[in-house]
Amino acid sequence: MKNLKEIFINASKGAENCKVILGIRMPDGTKEIIINDNVQNKVDYVCTKYDDNLKMNGVPIQIEDFCFIKK
Repeated sequence: MKNLKEIFINASKGAENCKVILGIRMPDGTKEIIINDNVQNKVDYVCTKYDDNLKMNGVPIQIEDFCFIKK
């Protein structure tokens, strides 16, 4: 069974002409939406800063939702 980070990475393959939308749970319980049009940079960032469950290392922030849409 794949972990959430692997699912995120696999979903990003072939998304060069896309934007990534992330639903992020913040430490105060609120949810933020981030839209980024540099998919590869955001995938690289997530790979280095987040664990296998998409929880940020050392900070109570978690990616709860993500999707890739055409630009």
